[in-house]
Amino acid sequence: MDRSETAAASGFPGSGGVTAYLELPGAGEEKAQVFPLHDEAVIGRAAQDSLAQDRVIRLPGHTVSRRHARIRRRGALYYIEDLHSFNGTFVRGKRLQPGVWYPLRDGDEIAIAAIALGFHSLMVPAADSLPTVITRSIDAQDLTRLAAPDASQTGDQRLMLKLHAMAQVGIALGAVTDRETLTEKIMNFIFQLFPLAERAFILLRKKEGEAPVPAAARWRDGTVVDPGQVVMSRTIVGEVLDRKRSVLSVDTLADRHFGAQESIISQAIRSVMCVPLLLEGECLGLIQVDTSSDPYAFREADLEILTGVCAEAAVALKNFQLYSDIERLLDGFVRASVQAIEERDPVTAGHSFRVAGYAERLITAVDRADAPGLAQLRFSKEQVRELRYAALLHDFGKVGVREHVLRKEKKLHHADMRVVEQRFLHVRACLERQAWHALVEQHAAQGLSPDGFRQRQREIEQALRLEFARLDQFLETIRAANEPAVSPDLALPDLSPALCWQHDQPDGAPLKLLTEDEYAALGVTRGCLTPDERRQIEAHVADSYSFLILIPWTRDLASVPTIAHGHHEKLDGSGYPMGLREPQINIQTRILTICDIYDALTAADRPYKKQVPVERALDLIALECRAGHLDRQLFDVFVQSRAWEPL
Repeated sequence: MDRSETAAASGFPGSGGVTAYLELPGAGEEKAQVFPLHDEAVIGRAAQDSLAQDRVIRLPGHTVSRRHARIRRRGALYYIEDLHSFNGTFVRGKRLQPGVWYPLRDGDEIAIAAIALGFHSLMVPAADSLPTVITRSIDAQDLTRLAAPDASQTGDQRLMLKLHAMAQVGIALGAVTDRETLTEKIMNFIFQLFPLAERAFILLRKKEGEAPVPAAARWRDGTVVDPGQVVMSRTIVGEVLDRKRSVLSVDTLADRHFGAQESIISQAIRSVMCVPLLLEGECLGLIQVDTSSDPYAFREADLEILTGVCAEAAVALKNFQLYSDIERLLDGFVRASVQAIEERDPVTAGHSFRVAGYAERLITAVDRADAPGLAQLRFSKEQVRELRYAALLHDFGKVGVREHVLRKEKKLHHADMRVVEQRFLHVRACLERQAWHALVEQHAAQGLSPDGFRQRQREIEQALRLEFARLDQFLETIRAANEPAVSPDLALPDLSPALCWQHDQPDGAPLKLLTEDEYAALGVTRGCLTPDERRQIEAHVADSYSFLILIPWTRDLASVPTIAHGHHEKLDGSGYPMGLREPQINIQTRILTICDIYDALTAADRPYKKQVPVERALDLIALECRAGHLDRQLFDVFVQSRAWEPL
C-alpha cells in the first residue's frame, strides 16, 4: 500500500484540500495514528480555543507543551515552527529555533518532545519551489532492476536507478542509531542489490592495524551464521585491509591469485567481491559478497555499487564510534559529578548510584510486565538511559545546600548543643557565686557565730545540690530531645520546665537555660531539621532542575530534567516542589520515586536514623501506596522483580 492508499484508508484526501499528513507509529499491536494536515495545524497537549478541532493535533504526554509547534502550508510546501515549547521540536534530529519557519520534506521525522511523528506529502512540488533537493524513494523492485538491468533500459535510466539506489542507501544508513541495526540494513541492501549473491560477510576492527573481527554473516535464505565460525580467504582479506583495495574476482577457482586458496576451494566460491570500509584513509573493516553458483555473478558495475554502500557504511560506523566516545564522556562526567557531590556528605555516599541501579532494573521489569495498565508500556533503551541519568543526577541540587544543614545529625547542630552545655555550666557558676556572695554579706551585716556560719553554709550547699540536680535533669531531657524523631507519633520529652526556668541576677538580667529558637528546634516532631532547614533541603529539587535544564541534552535525553524534578511529587498532590497530581507525573518519575524512597529507608545506619530491614521498608512503602502517594502497580512490580537485588 503506497502513501496515497494509506491516506485514503485513513479517511482522506478528497475533502478539505488535504495534501499531507503526520503519522504516529503504533506501539506493539496498536495501529498507527494518521493526522491530516490542512493549511494550518497546531500541535500541542490541549485543545486550542482559536482553532477548529480538525486543525489541532493533540498528543499525550506531560513533556508536550500546551501549544508546542505549528505547521503551515505555503503553496506546495509545508513549514513547521516551534512555538517556544519547553522541551523543543526536532526535525531530522535538529532542534528548531523557536519562531523560525522550517521547510518540511516528504519522509521527515518530527520529534515533539519524546514523541516521533513522520511527515508525508501526497504531492511533489515543482523543483524550483523546493528549498532543498527532494529525491524519490525507490523500493526493492528498483534495486533489483538496477542490479539486473534489462535491455530496454537506456544508459541514463540505469544511471538514474543507480543514483536512486545510492540515495536510498544513504538515507537508510544515515537514520540508523545502533551498529546492530546498521549491519542488518547493510545485509538487506546487499541481497536486494545483488540478486546472485549467496553470502555476505562484514568484518570490523576497532583500530587501524588490528585484526578484523567478524561482525555479521548471512546467507540469502536468511540463515544467520555465527560470525565467529566464518572462514574467509586470508589472501583476499589481507589484500583489502592492508592495501585498502577492492577485490573483484570472476571465476574465482580459475583465478591465479585466489584459486589455490584452501578456504575458497572448500567453500566452492566462484565469484567474489570484497570492499574495504574506508573513511579518510582509515580502514574500519570490509564487506565481502560471494556466490558458489555463478562464476560471472558480479561485474565492475556491481563493484562500484558495493563500494558506494561501503562508503556510506563507513561514515555511519565512524559516527557510531564518535557517538560512543561522546556517550562515554558524558557518562564519565555524570558519574564524576555525582561522586563529587556525595563526598560532601560521606554518610549518604553511594545513594544516587544505588537508586540508578534499582531504577534500571525496575523499568526493565515494567517493560516485561503483563498486568493490566502496564502491558501497553514499552521502553526503548534510550528511555532506560534517560531514567538512569535522571536517577544519578536527581540530588545534584544538594551542591547548593549549606554543609552544616546537609550533614546535620541531631536537632541542634553540634556547636549549638555545645553552647547550651556551656550555658548550663555558666548558670551553675552564677548560682554558686550569688549564694556564697550572699553568705559573706549576711556575715558582714549580722556577725554570724562560727556555728551559725557553718549552719548557713550547709543550708546553701544543700540548696545548690538540689538545684544542680534539677539542672542536670533539665540537661538530660534536652539531650534526649536533641535526638532525631523517628516517628511523629512518638511523644517528645517535656521541655517546658527547662524553657520556663530562669534566675534573676543582681544586675537585673535574667538567666535562662533555653532560647525560643533552641526550644523550637528541639520540638521538631520528625527528623532533625527545622522548618527553615527543611525548606533548604527541599529546595535541592528545584536547584537540580535549574542546573539540569542548562545542559543541552540530546533529543533522546531531553526528559532528564523533568524526570529528576518530580522525584518528590506524590500522586495525590501532597508532594513538592510543584504539588503535581497523578496525571501530571510520568511513569519514569514514579519509578524513580519508589527507588529513591526504598534506598533512603534501607541505607546503612545514619546519625539521624537507623537502617530499616528490607521487609519493613517494603511495608512502609506499601502504606504510602495505600495512602495514594505512590503508584501501587509499579510498586508491585518492584516487589515481584526484587529490583533491589543486583542481577
